[in-house]
Amino acid sequence: MAVVIFIVLLVLLAINVPIAVSTGVAAIFGFAVVGDIDLSVMVQRMLMGVNSFTLIAVPLFILAGRFMQLGGITNDLINLSKSLVGFLRGGLAYVNIVSSMFFAGITGSAASDSSSVGSILIPAMVKKGYHRDFSVAITATSSTIGVMIPPSIPMVIYGVAAGVSIGQLFLGGIIPGVLVAIALMAVTAVIAKKRGYPVEQRISVKEAGLNILRGIPALLTILIILGGIISGIFTATEAAGIAALYSFLLGFFYYKELQIKDLPKIMLDVSITTGMVALMIATASALGYLFAIQGIPQMIAEGLLSVTENPFLLLLMITALLLFVGTFLDLSPAVIIFTPILLPVVTSLGMDPVHFGVVMVVNLAIGLFTPPVGVCLFVACAIGEISITEVIRAVLPYFTVMICVLLLITYVPQLVMFLPEWLMR
Repeated sequence: MAVVIFIVLLVLLAINVPIAVSTGVAAIFGFAVVGDIDLSVMVQRMLMGVNSFTLIAVPLFILAGRFMQLGGITNDLINLSKSLVGFLRGGLAYVNIVSSMFFAGITGSAASDSSSVGSILIPAMVKKGYHRDFSVAITATSSTIGVMIPPSIPMVIYGVAAGVSIGQLFLGGIIPGVLVAIALMAVTAVIAKKRGYPVEQRISVKEAGLNILRGIPALLTILIILGGIISGIFTATEAAGIAALYSFLLGFFYYKELQIKDLPKIMLDVSITTGMVALMIATASALGYLFAIQGIPQMIAEGLLSVTENPFLLLLMITALLLFVGTFLDLSPAVIIFTPILLPVVTSLGMDPVHFGVVMVVNLAIGLFTPPVGVCLFVACAIGEISITEVIRAVLPYFTVMICVLLLITYVPQLVMFLPEWLMR
C-alpha cells in the first residue's frame, strides 16, 4: 500500500503538480484503496493537522520576515557582513554566507533568504568576475541556514508533530547552523584562492562601526525571540507575534522604508504563503494518518531492524532515507509525514527527540538545493539566469561538506543538545 501511494506521489511531483495537491491526491487515493475508511475522516485529519495554537507562529514569523525584507534590512545586513568578512579573498562569497546567517535569525525561511540576498549579491558577484555557477551555488546552499538558526518555521512544525519544546529546538539549531556556515566558508576559501577571486576594498573603521550599529537593531530580533522563550516570559507563538510587531516598528520608525500603504500588499503575500504552507501541512497530516493506521511506522521499524540492530548503521540508513525524501518532497510536508514514522525508531535507539528534530531539519534542508524539487536552487538559478544542470557541478563541493556536518551532528549529540541542556533544562 505505502509503495503504491509513494509511486502516485512521485508521479504527480514529476509532472509538476504542486506539492500540497500531490500529497492530497495521494492521500485520497490511499483512503479510496483502503476502502473501509470514510473520506470524511481525511477531512477531519486535515483540520486536526492545522488546528494548533502553536502553528499560529508560522504566519507570524512569515509576517516578521516580510516586514524585515521590505523595511530596508537586506542592504544593511549585507553591509554589516562586508564589514566583517568583505576584506577576505572572494569577499562577496563570504558576505553571501554571513548575510544568510543574519537573515536566518530574522526570517526563518530559506526561500526568503535566497530571493532577498541572492537578488542583490548574485548580480554583484557576476559583475565582479565571479563565475555565474559559483555565485548561484553559494547562494542556494548558504540560504539553507535559514531553517537551522532560529526562528525556524520547519522546527515549529516538527515541534507540533513531535510534541517537543520549540524553544529547545531553536537552541539546538544554532551550533549546527554555525557549523554549516563554517564548512561553506572553508570550501569557499579553497575555490576563491584557486580561481583568484577579488578582494573587496577595505572600508574605514568609522564606516564599519556605522554598519555594525545600523545592523544591530535587526539582529536583536533573535535575542528577543530566544530570550523571551528561554526566560519563560512568552511562548514560541507569542514570540512570533512580538517579532512581527518589533519588525514592523523597526521598518516603519527606524529604517523608515515601510509605509502604511504597503500593509495590504504585505498581508496579501503573507496570506497566500500561509495558505500554501497550511494546505501542505493539512494534506501531509492526512497522508501521515493513513500511514499510521496501516502500520507503516512499525513496518519500517521492523524492516530497518531486520537489516541491522547496530545503532550507528540504523542512523546512517535513516539519514540516507531522509536525504532521498528531501530530493522530491518539500521540507514541511516531509516533516509532517516522516516524524511519526521515524521518531519511534530513533527514540528506541536512545536518541533525544530534540536532537532528532534538528538532525531531521538539517537533513531535509539539503534537499532545498538538490533537484528535482530544490526550491532554493530554483530561486537562485532564476535570479542568476542559468540552468540547474549548469550549476550542479558547482554545488557538489558544498553538498559534500554539508553531508559531513550532518553526520557530525548526528553522531555527536552534544553539538545539538549542549545549548538546550544548558539553558532550558
